[in-house]
Amino acid sequence: MAAVVLMSCGSTSSLSNALSTATSANSTAKTMGSSCGSALVNLYKAYKANGKKINMSDANVWSNALALSSSMAGLKDNGKNSDYRKSYIAGMLLGSAGTLTQTSATNVYDNMLNSLGSLTGLSSSSSSTAKSNAASALSTILGLMGN
Repeated sequence: MAAVVLMSCGSTSSLSNALSTATSANSTAKTMGSSCGSALVNLYKAYKANGKKINMSDANVWSNALALSSSMAGLKDNGKNSDYRKSYIAGMLLGSAGTLTQTSATNVYDNMLNSLGSLTGLSSSSSSTAKSNAASALSTILGLMGN
């Protein structure tokens, strides 16, 4: 007679949980979310280093804002779709390399949906008004990421 013993190896991280919930993941959403998470981490570092302000004149900040804008392209049409949402957030967690938690990623995602007009469509020829609106939206979003 054989006995089966099950043992727990401890709790899993929010990254593992999010990735496992995205088993039926939309791979495009996950890829875009990963790009978003990476850009957000870079923007967050600059935001904190600059006294919790966004300096759109800084070339690194601007390039990461453009990367974030590109990664948000699918949110307009798919942002409310629950499978897309799960996959995008799973990608954000992956791209942020642990900087975002499940809760902060969800809050950031929701705020990005509210800021689509200010953050999508940025380009090298964006006006100073567009840059100012994007900086304001980014400040709000980055404030949701933590201390």
